[in-house]
Amino acid sequence: MNTTHLKTVTSDDLGELTLLVGDPARVALISQNWEQTRIVSQNRELTLVSGLWKGKRVSICSTGMGVGSTEIAVIELIQSGAKQFVRLGGCGAWSNDIQAGDLMFNHGMVRDKGMLANYAPDTYPATADPILLAKLTEKAIKEGFTSHVGLGMTTQSYYLGQGRDPQLSNGPKVDSAFMSYWQERHVLNCDMETAVLYLLASLYQIPAANCLVVHLSRMNLEKIEDTDYEILHQNAAELVLKACLM
Repeated sequence: MNTTHLKTVTSDDLGELTLLVGDPARVALISQNWEQTRIVSQNRELTLVSGLWKGKRVSICSTGMGVGSTEIAVIELIQSGAKQFVRLGGCGAWSNDIQAGDLMFNHGMVRDKGMLANYAPDTYPATADPILLAKLTEKAIKEGFTSHVGLGMTTQSYYLGQGRDPQLSNGPKVDSAFMSYWQERHVLNCDMETAVLYLLASLYQIPAANCLVVHLSRMNLEKIEDTDYEILHQNAAELVLKACLM
């Protein structure tokens, strides 16, 4: 099918699993050890690579940052015959029990009002496929990863919408009670894409889950350095591929 942004992509390109990442540079990082890799589509922030992992056809696509570009990527991948999705990304942790470098799996996401309201009302849940999520979490335990499972939040904003102060002299200020409000409701982490994937995958009946690397603890401001962060993403990708395809 000739889609608008991913151009000519077929179900054969996508294979058994499609990984989703935000950063286009992470596509090459994760797929570098696959066999027979090729760039299927490269347009703006969307880069799609197909290859073989242990003889099985898989794909990885960057979505860019945030709601709008992620909606485009997910819809066009579904149009092209995607069979299942796992989002590999980063998140900030809102719990003292979660440290930078841990893995986070979300069974559901709180989402901003109006996010993809053209598809479903705000009351429609954004949830992972339970069978796929169970495969990932069970494999993470067996492989010895420090991991957590719980509710997260996807926002349309990086600064005020996540309780970050823009540190500008004029204009709106951060709501100091924002994070504590959601912590009281047991929201453990925050990103900008997962709920988009979960909502669309539920509506169009495609299994989807996430595996996020905690790059920052918002509680103690501990942060993973870029080089280590890349290694953690490679390890997380290998975990996901094993869980889904072996």
